[in-house]
Amino acid sequence: MPIPFILRKNYLTERKDDYTAKPVTFDSLNQEQLVKKVVERHSSLNEADALIAVRAYESIIAEELKAGHNIVTPMCNIRLSISGVFDREVTEFDPVLHRLKLNYTPGIDFKKIPEQIELVKISAAEVLPVIEFFEDTTTKTQNEKISPGGAAKISGSKLKVNEADTDEGVFFIAQDDTSYRVTTFLRNMPSDAIFMIPETLTPGKYHLQVRSKMDGKTLRIGELDFELTVE
Repeated sequence: MPIPFILRKNYLTERKDDYTAKPVTFDSLNQEQLVKKVVERHSSLNEADALIAVRAYESIIAEELKAGHNIVTPMCNIRLSISGVFDREVTEFDPVLHRLKLNYTPGIDFKKIPEQIELVKISAAEVLPVIEFFEDTTTKTQNEKISPGGAAKISGSKLKVNEADTDEGVFFIAQDDTSYRVTTFLRNMPSDAIFMIPETLTPGKYHLQVRSKMDGKTLRIGELDFELTVE
């Protein structure tokens, strides 16, 4: 089945005819949902044992990375790297100035997946929430900063969410994929929303998402094109 994609205006350039393409994301599957699908396909497995096996596999990978080893699998390759500037050969690693990072790249099998996907262009306004701007009220900046505990506004289309459904809402996604859901709305409309930013956000980079079941069943996700920062 073809995967739909949309074109969005690229606000990072001054060109009026500059657009970027984004695949449409209808849902996000967590580990338990993926394991359930595996069990449905392989009747000899049960969900509890399959989940234990997956978690044990991930635990071993984590232990080997902590031991200084790289990971090479058909799904992904994980390698250690260090970011930051060392101004002298004798400079020691300083956690304030330097950072040990994990670099992920597709493994040999998963590199082939894009070649197997057919794409079809659709209109963004027809299928998913569109976030055009995020405004941080405290700093009076757009598409840039986040002030935990402060108020914020987003503008776009199809932004209205069901506040009672925890699958829906406005979410801040940290670099480690931790999701912070907005719980207090001052305004919740299709074209804009005003809300209180979660106080629990820690310093770092975030992506902003609106998740909505616009047809009452399928969760559809719209994401701001800009990366936001808590200083």
